[in-house]
Amino acid sequence: MRKILPILILVITGLFLVNLAVLDIVWLKNQRQEKTLTPTETTPFPSPAFVSTTTPSPVADICGSVCQETIAQKVSEAIATISGKETVKETTVVKETTQLVSQPQTIYIPLGGGGSTTSRDWADVANAEVWLNIDDYSNVDKIYFEGFIRIKHGNGKAYARLYDVTHGIGVQGSGIETTSENFTLVESGSLSLWKGKNLYRVQVKSLNGYEAFFDSGRIKVIIR
Repeated sequence: MRKILPILILVITGLFLVNLAVLDIVWLKNQRQEKTLTPTETTPFPSPAFVSTTTPSPVADICGSVCQETIAQKVSEAIATISGKETVKETTVVKETTQLVSQPQTIYIPLGGGGSTTSRDWADVANAEVWLNIDDYSNVDKIYFEGFIRIKHGNGKAYARLYDVTHGIGVQGSGIETTSENFTLVESGSLSLWKGKNLYRVQVKSLNGYEAFFDSGRIKVIIR
């Protein structure tokens, strides 16, 4: 064993020296090759001018001729189905007729006169009358009696009406009244007059004896 140990040490030492020599030789060769290379032999980075800027080509249509024919056939069938369901709509032309509506016309028939009374009964007003035949007016719609009346000092009430002298009766619905001390135009309700030519006269009265005044009046006829 003592004889073998020195031999092994020698062998290992020899192998180490051989490996070291091989490494030195390889290193020297590499150094010589690097020195012989010129700058033109180095591989430069590609210049930006040569960078490819081409646009990728579009993806090819994967639907061939048979596919396209099938699509066209389906579209044609759908159009034919829709056309078969369509119905013809009739357009009705509505003619609008404009009907002219005549505006009502108002006619005033003056009664004239004026006066006053303290009587509590109906008293005639001098010269406040008119002859009237309502049949002389066509398309009569409404008839009213209007008069300016007042009561002295505003005490009580003043009344006025139309009196049909021809038939000896007061005209129904013709009564008007006021409590004002100033002349006020008052309108009656709608009147119904007798047919034919009749004499209509104004009458006034006081509620409690204070003087009632009538200034002027008129018959208002509305025609349509």
